Amino acid sequence: MAKVKITGHASGSGVFTITAPNSNTDRTITLPDASVTLGTDATKLPLAGGTMTGNLNMGDNVYVRIGASQDLELWHDGSNSNIKNSTGNLQINSNGLIKLQDAGANETFAIFNDNGAVVLYYDNAVKLATTAIGVTVTGTLIQTTSTDTSNTGNVTLDFAANQNFVLTLTGNTTLVNPSTEQVGQSGFIAFIQDGTGGRTITLGTDYETAGGVGLTLTAAASKTDLVPYVVVAANRILLGQPQKNFS
Repeated sequence: MAKVKITGHASGSGVFTITAPNSNTDRTITLPDASVTLGTDATKLPLAGGTMTGNLNMGDNVYVRIGASQDLELWHDGSNSNIKNSTGNLQINSNGLIKLQDAGANETFAIFNDNGAVVLYYDNAVKLATTAIGVTVTGTLIQTTSTDTSNTGNVTLDFAANQNFVLTLTGNTTLVNPSTEQVGQSGFIAFIQDGTGGRTITLGTDYETAGGVGLTLTAAASKTDLVPYVVVAANRILLGQPQKNFS
């Protein structure tokens, strides 16, 4: 099979038309310019920049690679469309708002306003929007609750992961001083006696009660006591008066 070898030059002028060889003789073609005509004058391959006036259609798993080290890649794998950035940050800049929608623009996922709110949607309905003083929630804000069905010995509550705690006591338990609480954080701790009952709570020094009297829980089996809390400073978790004997 005949081969076509193309060699380019850094200088020169003019446009060279490439045609496939019509014999079995190999051809070497030297290109003196930055553009190559592919069949007609209206179809050109710019080698040193240019403007496309038609669609660039690419098949599945064919990549568009951008950057000297091909750091940014765009492709469709037959099922999903992909954008991959392997160096630095992936930045989306706009002088106006940025809107994320479904392909038919029938539903909005999120809107990012320039010098304004970030708005998040669920099923095309606004649920959360940032404001100049905080956030506005439309609907119910459900805080994360830890439900631990086995507590005995030393227990450290993770305030970074949870706002509320439901603890079933399977033995006498000490709440060890945590390191994850945030000032202003508040919620509740529910203590549930197991089927035996009589389990006690000892508090680390970060947990404070009115008058420093500690916590005395309902001793009967399977009873629940509810204790509110608020964090007022680092290492200061104030516990409210227990609401006792839920059953």
